[in-house]
Amino acid sequence: MLRANDFAGYPPKAKSFAEEHLAPLQALPQVFAGLLLSQIIQYDWQFPAERAELEAQMDWLRQSGSEPFHQVMAGFAALPLSKELKQFPWAKQPAQFVQELTAWFWSAGAIDAFHAAAMSYGNVLEAIRAKESPVAPRLCIVLIGQGVSSSQLRLFEQLKPHGSYFSQVQPKDGLKQALSAIYAAAAARPAPYGHWYIDGGEPDGYLPAGEEMRTGRVTTLSYAALAPLRLAVLHAMETARTSGSIVGPEELRTMMMRMHPGQIDAVPAGDDEVMRHFALSLFTEGSGTQIFSTTFVQWAGREILRRARPQTLLLRYAPRQVDRPMNDLLRADRNDALEVDPQGSLVDGNMGAYYTWINLMRLNGSSSARFLAWFEGQHEAIAIAPGMPKGTVSDQSCNLESILRWMS
Repeated sequence: MLRANDFAGYPPKAKSFAEEHLAPLQALPQVFAGLLLSQIIQYDWQFPAERAELEAQMDWLRQSGSEPFHQVMAGFAALPLSKELKQFPWAKQPAQFVQELTAWFWSAGAIDAFHAAAMSYGNVLEAIRAKESPVAPRLCIVLIGQGVSSSQLRLFEQLKPHGSYFSQVQPKDGLKQALSAIYAAAAARPAPYGHWYIDGGEPDGYLPAGEEMRTGRVTTLSYAALAPLRLAVLHAMETARTSGSIVGPEELRTMMMRMHPGQIDAVPAGDDEVMRHFALSLFTEGSGTQIFSTTFVQWAGREILRRARPQTLLLRYAPRQVDRPMNDLLRADRNDALEVDPQGSLVDGNMGAYYTWINLMRLNGSSSARFLAWFEGQHEAIAIAPGMPKGTVSDQSCNLESILRWMS
């Protein structure tokens, strides 16, 4: 039986949340309760959207006497558990329990049944999320190809059927115009973690007039500023890999998932524990974010859309390092001042823009969302918005400010 003292080791806010919802948690099958607690234990460093969704889930789970509840939970209750998992301190260590649980389902041939149960609850989550509406249509801007003067690559091919392609964009002040759109939205609709600027290199120092003292409205992260943290994670990976203390990728992944800001001095300082944990997670949970700036930008965009569900998001790709042998890439002492590959980064950014649009379309309110991708410093852009005709090409001379206005 789940008890309040099982949460004694949780962070303060997570502990209070779990204790407050003890009764509905006690009514859940062990498998589902363990999965849910693995989210709840992270409560202290979750974004507001994640916390709100947890509250909405608990409201639904209080309906333990309803037929929909029994139908969904029956799939989880029927899943087999080994003797070891039944005796595991799953409520005290839910993250470790979930890891062991997944391995057990594979070995017991129960993974398909688990997926079926998860999909059933996924429908519940979709219904919960459908009730949430963004305050205003979301705006996502992706800048790719920084440092590339010309390219034969056919850009935005996957996106063209969904919007309007512009071939005569005037590049002057394009970055400033993109940033101005983000800052204007942040000033009009301020919200904690509601507006983001992610840069794969050094963030641009431009601020629209009057924003010098209000930059907190836009949350900014850059690959350059996070270099100490990235290299510290790389060093930890390399040390574990070469010392023999870690055997295989699964153990390495487990080690990285258990890392927390208190273990690494390079985690950005400050009292914002949400951002400290988020910055670390970008390098401990992402695959390749520790090595390539383009992967960092793509993964950061994915996680921000999935977790923070922002009103505005600007992703700016920068040239990544050239590809080299994996042993070199994993050496933290060989990851500074390296040769860059702008053309390869353009390929990465082009695909990353498409993935970002897909992730944007997964959010509630996607039908009214606005998406703009631009070949930075050049003449190509694609705009997707309710008012933009699909599958069209325009050779009209314009700039990003004009396109953003047309998208509104």
